[in-house]
Amino acid sequence: MDTAALHQLFADKGAILQGHFYRLSGRHTDWYVQCARLFEDSATAQTVAGELARRCAQYEADVVLAAAIGGVLPGFEVARALGLPLFYCEKRDGALILRRGFDLRPGMRVLVVEDEVSTGQSVREMAEIVRALGGEVAGVGCLVDKSGGKAPLDTPLTALITLDAQHYRPEACPMCKAGQPLQNLR
Repeated sequence: MDTAALHQLFADKGAILQGHFYRLSGRHTDWYVQCARLFEDSATAQTVAGELARRCAQYEADVVLAAAIGGVLPGFEVARALGLPLFYCEKRDGALILRRGFDLRPGMRVLVVEDEVSTGQSVREMAEIVRALGGEVAGVGCLVDKSGGKAPLDTPLTALITLDAQHYRPEACPMCKAGQPLQNLR
């Protein structure tokens, strides 16, 4: 599936919208991303995750690792498409941890899967967990890279869609200055 077709699918499903949006952080942005919309029906979920799996097969991973909550559904579908097990991390006291008896062993090649990458913080946290257990992060796959390819990661990133989303303080927002209506989507 080419980039234009992916953009159209994401837009048709309401997973990406361009405009003037309010973020929970209080900042304003020109892109709204809600990847959960892609997983409302199984056919779209399989199509999108299947494409990400196809592109990430090059990493020759032994296991897929995702972060709850947003990464679990794409992680599951990618793992299923690749015939791999899925492990996932959860937040505890503000940090990601690997629980539930997932057995990430030394030498395992891990594909980290996320729904969205912005700053890369959760990817870096998962990479630290993998390395602390003796594993190797073979690569990272995500549905949407909102950093425009600028997230500071030390492993290869494969994204279905790359956006250079801009974030503004309300008083510095050019869309506000231009009188563009602000949308508050949740």
